[in-house]
Amino acid sequence: MNGAHMDRIEEKLDRIDERLDSLDKNMAVNNTLLEYHIKRTNMLEEEVKPLKGHVLKAQGVLVFIGVLSTLVAVGVSVLNIIKIQ
Repeated sequence: MNGAHMDRIEEKLDRIDERLDSLDKNMAVNNTLLEYHIKRTNMLEEEVKPLKGHVLKAQGVLVFIGVLSTLVAVGVSVLNIIKIQ
């Protein structure tokens, strides 16, 4: 191999090395952003936990109202049938 060929190889290796450095920098930034995102997600999950209990209670109340409404409707229908006869 001649000197010019070696110089070209070294230039290409330098460019590859620069690209790797750039990738390392991007990965460091991404890791920092990921850590921040994980922290925010954990905080928000902690805030949502009390809401889950409230939602379950509200759903229970709505189911109770639905069942009660159905029973009242059936009762009224039975009374109407009895009155007609």
